[in-house]
Amino acid sequence: MWLVLCDPEDQAARWVRTGLRENGLDPVELVDSEMLTRSVRSAHRIEEGRASFETTLPDGRTLASDDVDGVVNRLTYAPVEHLVFASAVDTCYAMAEMSALVLSWLQCLAPVTVNRPSPLGLSGAWRSPAEWNVLAAGAGLPVAPLRLSGESPAAASGESPAAAGKAAARTVVVLGEHVFGGEAVPDLVPACRRLARAAGADLLGVGLEVGDRHGARFAGATLLPDLRIAGPTFVARLHAYLTRLPARPW
Repeated sequence: MWLVLCDPEDQAARWVRTGLRENGLDPVELVDSEMLTRSVRSAHRIEEGRASFETTLPDGRTLASDDVDGVVNRLTYAPVEHLVFASAVDTCYAMAEMSALVLSWLQCLAPVTVNRPSPLGLSGAWRSPAEWNVLAAGAGLPVAPLRLSGESPAAASGESPAAAGKAAARTVVVLGEHVFGGEAVPDLVPACRRLARAAGADLLGVGLEVGDRHGARFAGATLLPDLRIAGPTFVARLHAYLTRLPARPW
């Protein structure tokens, strides 16, 4: 079984699931975070140096970690809106416990997962703009000065909104050693690869500002890029990437 894990509103994940099926991967199941946290039965075992889980989803499907061959992980949170508690404190506690449980489930699948879980995020470490800027600069990407302010980016930089608007936003998608959408910035493609490796991300969206004044420079990164911008070639590469992941050590 192959899995695409995502939040309920993630249309790019549904596009990927369809594309993987069309490329011959079968079965490919899409499971969103609401299904995981509303499961009707769950068993999570940690014994003899290994962990596993089995859960029955609300629609009747059974998900068992030992049956999973590969995962595309785009989860960001574990929703508990369906649970009613007497106080905000109890709600926060339930959210933390549910996130910990989902994180532990994901860790069972980590060896065969594209964008492995982290203590700092269900689909990898989530970073502040300042942290991304430091990683990007270290990877060799041109980085604009980052001023932490309550003002708009244009006001904080001293540029007028019109001048700031001259830069065209572009997102390139990195999957392992493959970069999609980098044709207009070929000199920055190796640096985008290095940034993904530094972030520990199999799959990363790198935002670039391409303008006449500064050339192309880093404008942000995300673990959840809109994969549809990478086109059908990306899905074929993702299919190959998933099927070449190493088997779990148990």
